[in-house]
Amino acid sequence: MSVEFRRAYELVKNWVDAATEKGWLAESDRSSRPLVVGLFGGTGVGKSSLLNRLAGEAIAAVGVQRPTSREVTLYLHESHALASLPAEFPVQATRVAHHKDSAKQDVVWIDMPDIDSTETSNRKLVFAWLPYIDWVIYVVTPERYRDDAGWQIVRQRGHRHRWLFVMNHWDVGAREQVDEFVGDLEQAGFDSPTVFTSSCVDDSTADEFERIEQTIREAIDSHGLSELKRLGIWARLRDLEKLRAVYRTRLGDDETWRRFVGTHRDHAQRILSKLGKSAQWTIETIAQGFRNSERGWFTQTQPPPPQPIDLRKLRTQLWPSQAQDHIDDIVNQAFIDAELHGVAADAVQRSISSSLTPAADTLVEAAAAGLERALAKPGTPVARGCRALARWGTYLLPLAATAWAAYHVVTRYQQALAGGKFLGTDFATHSLLLIFLAWLAPFVLFRLLKPSLPASARRGLKAGVDEAIGILTQKLDQAYAQLARERSSLLDSLDKTEP
Repeated sequence: MSVEFRRAYELVKNWVDAATEKGWLAESDRSSRPLVVGLFGGTGVGKSSLLNRLAGEAIAAVGVQRPTSREVTLYLHESHALASLPAEFPVQATRVAHHKDSAKQDVVWIDMPDIDSTETSNRKLVFAWLPYIDWVIYVVTPERYRDDAGWQIVRQRGHRHRWLFVMNHWDVGAREQVDEFVGDLEQAGFDSPTVFTSSCVDDSTADEFERIEQTIREAIDSHGLSELKRLGIWARLRDLEKLRAVYRTRLGDDETWRRFVGTHRDHAQRILSKLGKSAQWTIETIAQGFRNSERGWFTQTQPPPPQPIDLRKLRTQLWPSQAQDHIDDIVNQAFIDAELHGVAADAVQRSISSSLTPAADTLVEAAAAGLERALAKPGTPVARGCRALARWGTYLLPLAATAWAAYHVVTRYQQALAGGKFLGTDFATHSLLLIFLAWLAPFVLFRLLKPSLPASARRGLKAGVDEAIGILTQKLDQAYAQLARERSSLLDSLDKTEP
């Protein structure tokens, strides 16, 4: 049974380590800690004396001040410090004593306040520490082994710990009292309990202290696992299953995850929309820097191409601190939405932040590409088509008018040779005027259809910003998908930790 628990424990521990590294669990969710042994009992039963005898030195306070003690004594190896204990341990009101016994290096001994003390703070300390204790050494005396306060805890938490029962002050005890105590324990649900006897004030009294030390030593050597009795093993297996259920809750169910994604996607879209709107003023300023050349009104030469785009300057203009604030708002909102929906906020924030890290480069590069396309082909496709027709019209219409006039000149010349009249100066004047108008009309239209560089730059920059927002939205969707895959993989691997 111990092998089964060890295997299940190691699988869960490895899973927790992987999930914590990816941010799906917090450091506080790790469950590894030393074996914790606590001495528990009422006033005057000799807990401190027993701990001192086990330690081989005076580490716990003994005497009349004991019933009013308001602190817990931790007995640790000198290589440990109070700060090195798991963060969840209630170390307030705690005194630390160190030892050099390497055989007890992986164990934490706790001398707890008296459970029946009149000081309510003592009882609070006992109840604060009990959830973290693996072994409880329940110390009684021949006169006091039916302590109502202690028995209540024994009955409530009998399945949660490995219990060791010690009847102290054996120099004034009798075997019948031990037998009666064993009977009480069996009625309380303990399977074949063993009660050891000890006397910490009279060395001449024959007791079972060596058996106590041997039992504890065996448990320490096996790190509190392989020598635990069946009841303790099953309790820990049940605890592991509860722990798995807690971890599943940390990852959230499918419906909760879908609600989170929908909520954060809406928030992100609103923030990205603000980013696009805030860029409009900057776009207008940049666009006004591109002016049409007024040269060549009576020619059809194209203006010189614009200068290469300065990406560094464009980044400064398009990505002020407010733009980065919008991206930070999306990342922070991801953490808030994850917390509100009860999913792994650290993992969500990590993934969203990673997906939006190149947001500035994405927007500037897309805006520069849009601006370059717009300046390479300024104007709209319809306007460019109409201007091309007008350009050809400046050649074709005058040629057509000239051909018409030439046709009439030749025709009337032939008629004049047969006795008709020649064409006069009026025809020549009107023909020239017609040819000029045939050229002027498409030429004026061609000039009027000349695209505005500021308008083209404005259009290109806006298209680039819109494209960048679309790319950022796509990256967010990819981050959601990646998180969903991680979550699904973790859930599958958690299921595989079940025995």
